[in-house]
Amino acid sequence: MFHNRWVRRLAIGFGIAVVAAIALLIYHRYATFATGEEQLAAVVAELDASDPRWRYADLDLARGHLPDDENSALLVPKFTAALAASKLEATRANGQLVVFDGPPNRWLDDGAYAAIDRALDRNGAALAVARSFRDRPRGLRHLNVSPDFVGTLMPHLQDMRQIFTALDLESERLAHDGRPGAALQLVIAMIHAARSTDGEPTLISAFVRLAGDEMTVRRIERLLALGEPKGGLGEVQSVLALEAESDLFWYALRGERAGVDLLFRNLETGNLPVGRYLEALDIADPAGSRRRVRRPELVEAVIYAPHLPGDHARYLEVLTQACEVARRPDHEQSAALAAVLDEPVDPDHRFTRLLSGAAFGKLHTASLRGKAGLRCAVVGLALERCRLRDGRWPNSLADVPRDILADIPLDPFDGKPLKYTRRGDGVTVYSVGADGRNDGGRVIDGPDAKAPGTDVGFRLYDPKARGLPAARPPVEAADGQVEPGPEPREVERD
Repeated sequence: MFHNRWVRRLAIGFGIAVVAAIALLIYHRYATFATGEEQLAAVVAELDASDPRWRYADLDLARGHLPDDENSALLVPKFTAALAASKLEATRANGQLVVFDGPPNRWLDDGAYAAIDRALDRNGAALAVARSFRDRPRGLRHLNVSPDFVGTLMPHLQDMRQIFTALDLESERLAHDGRPGAALQLVIAMIHAARSTDGEPTLISAFVRLAGDEMTVRRIERLLALGEPKGGLGEVQSVLALEAESDLFWYALRGERAGVDLLFRNLETGNLPVGRYLEALDIADPAGSRRRVRRPELVEAVIYAPHLPGDHARYLEVLTQACEVARRPDHEQSAALAAVLDEPVDPDHRFTRLLSGAAFGKLHTASLRGKAGLRCAVVGLALERCRLRDGRWPNSLADVPRDILADIPLDPFDGKPLKYTRRGDGVTVYSVGADGRNDGGRVIDGPDAKAPGTDVGFRLYDPKARGLPAARPPVEAADGQVEPGPEPREVERD
């Protein structure tokens, strides 16, 4: 009897403890959810007051309308439809791609130019469309945004890379054919093609545009290293100066904030399955992918549900703080952005942890590098104009007349004017680059061009150092030994 009473008491006590634990868990979930909703309401109210048009629909509406006959974005599908194959590339007889990773003042070998001819000759219709970007400096494309935003399809971005390649190859061919002026005009088409993504509120759009800008800068450097185009330098300089000051990264970051807000709203309203997206986060997040226990989607959703509004609020807070960094001078932004992104995030705020990570900092650095390259190219074109007028390079950037270069652009990495140095075969205008160290204008080609210990720069060559013959490519003999290749062909040029 006594034993039975204690068993009943223990059972009752255990039951009370279980009920209390369940009640506490329910209360904790409710309190977490309610606190998150309060935080979200406060963050949204503050955003509405400081930036009333921050939502995606408002951002897209503010982009307005552009007549079809002025809209360069409409040329992209026309170019793609005109391609002879799915990919435009110059391939040598041995299957290797033609790449421009050598000294910019040396011509390619005959095999490379034959490959360029083959690629362009069978894509004449597409090339004609690519050239027409020259007359359309503006583009507007309203994206068909998916409910989760991150899954929005943007095939036009891959098509953009093809357009850059086509114009780059055609510019090389025109220069090789003794038409440097016509080749220089194509770089305006390259910039306008990059600008066809103008205002697209995604980071990937911004960085495809930056890739086009970088290719354009390298193309101009190469054209001036191979010959002496005498016309159109001022026009190209003006186009580059405008592009150099475009708002790319920060506008795109603001768009990312608005787009991911759409994702959160659709998760909160049940339009998107929370569990499925949490599983996708685990796959994308290295920390999550190492987790040993994989829970069913429904279990994941139930566990995470009370944290959703707080996660939403924290994401908007982080991205808003990041966007405010844009108010600072270029050279102060990297450290300020890192301070925002390095703030610890609650482990339960799983979307914020992944979607506002340190990758933003790397992308921002790339945008500064792009701005530095464009500014260096602007100054480089001004220096070339001075040399053509005076017969020599200026002694310093301060000696460049104001009618050719109104002001010396600032280096976005250190906030000081761009640097200028004399080399044995020409001059270089440069930025210190992401490492913040002045390496004396050390600009190199190939895969190590962005490594620490290098600068971001634009090289100009003395006339006698321009258009040097191609380096003799090695030829593999039948026995496997490498022998020197044939001497390159000399080409007459005006």
